[in-house]
Amino acid sequence: MDGLFAGGPTFSICEKYHWKYIIVLQEGSLPSVQEEFSSLLDHFPQGHIRFCPADRYQTVQDFDWVNDIEYVDSGNNEHTVSVMRCMESAPCRKGGLRTTRHKWITNFRVKINNVIELCNEGGRIRWKIENEGFNVQKNGGYELEHAYTRNPIASKVFYLMLQVAHTLAQLIERGSLFRKAFPTGVGSAKNLAFRLLEAWRNARISPRRIEIMLNTRVQIRLNPP
Repeated sequence: MDGLFAGGPTFSICEKYHWKYIIVLQEGSLPSVQEEFSSLLDHFPQGHIRFCPADRYQTVQDFDWVNDIEYVDSGNNEHTVSVMRCMESAPCRKGGLRTTRHKWITNFRVKINNVIELCNEGGRIRWKIENEGFNVQKNGGYELEHAYTRNPIASKVFYLMLQVAHTLAQLIERGSLFRKAFPTGVGSAKNLAFRLLEAWRNARISPRRIEIMLNTRVQIRLNPP
């Protein structure tokens, strides 16, 4: 989750329903947790591992973590959390190395055999959700931010249908039939939606052609991005 959710109310809800969470921990958030993490880090040298991703040339990731940090929120509710940090050094386009820092708070028990997965396949996926999910839905022609209604039920129905549309568009875009018809793609997601709309409006298929299509066995494979 986004760093805005790093706090007692979110922790309490997740604990109530036995949900696991990984939340971005910004530098100014939860000062007591930040202080305890920093003070305990030097006392637990076993809470460190260096990792070099095989698919990323010259990239080095240093992971640090501390478990069993006690946090009392503003409602006097007690929570036990873990903090993970990743310091990543990677080549820049202009030369040299650039170091970025990522930090998360979680209720997973962090260990040497799961910290890389929790950070790379858990915490950092939030960026993917934000930029390849919400960002496309907001700016890719889906009009997520348009105020179609003030009714909360209608808003949920609209967003459910939007997600269905987004999912179908991704399946079409990644499908082997689309890649065969458009080897170089069609540009943005908005262009894909526009071409699909125009095809529905203008392309006419005879009943005979539809019958042939329905009786033809086709296998569609999904290609990676």
